[in-house]
Amino acid sequence: MGEKWIAVVGSPRRGKNTDLMVDYVIEGLNEKSIRVDKFFLSSSNISTCTGCEQCIKTGTCIIQDDVTKIIDNMKNADGYIFASPSYNYNMTAQMKSLLNRTFCLNDYSNGWESRLSPEKKAIIVGVCAGKTKEYMGYTVEGISKPLSELGVKIIDIIEYYNTKYISVINNDNIRGKTIERIRNLTEF
Repeated sequence: MGEKWIAVVGSPRRGKNTDLMVDYVIEGLNEKSIRVDKFFLSSSNISTCTGCEQCIKTGTCIIQDDVTKIIDNMKNADGYIFASPSYNYNMTAQMKSLLNRTFCLNDYSNGWESRLSPEKKAIIVGVCAGKTKEYMGYTVEGISKPLSELGVKIIDIIEYYNTKYISVINNDNIRGKTIERIRNLTEF
């Protein structure tokens, strides 16, 4: 049996640029016998971190909402797709709220270690309306850093620019290129 991954879509726009890019990554992973469950943060009940630090002691966030299910899935999955459009040079508020809540996956009981099992992998997807990487701002970096700190190996970063003029749906080549890119990854 193949690996199990989760996809976390930070865009509030289903069926649009970021969601489509995630679908293409999923298609490529499916070719590698990797099953992917998809979570849409925009339809999730997500509370923001309150900084109570209870998770430092218990390893569990005391806030019980849809983030709890996503974090439980993160613990059990072999890998992740985290995707967000760039909103004002950064990830969406929903994605930031989720990543803040993953702080409970840090274990400080004996120095520091991740509460995630080793060998977790991730593909990061960033999408922006601007024409160049400069317009992506901190979106990809902001997603990658907390995951890397948890010991997750970022195996690919996929960025798509210029959606204002060439949306994903209107790019005849991007689906095939993305699937091929995933097909050629060797870190599985």
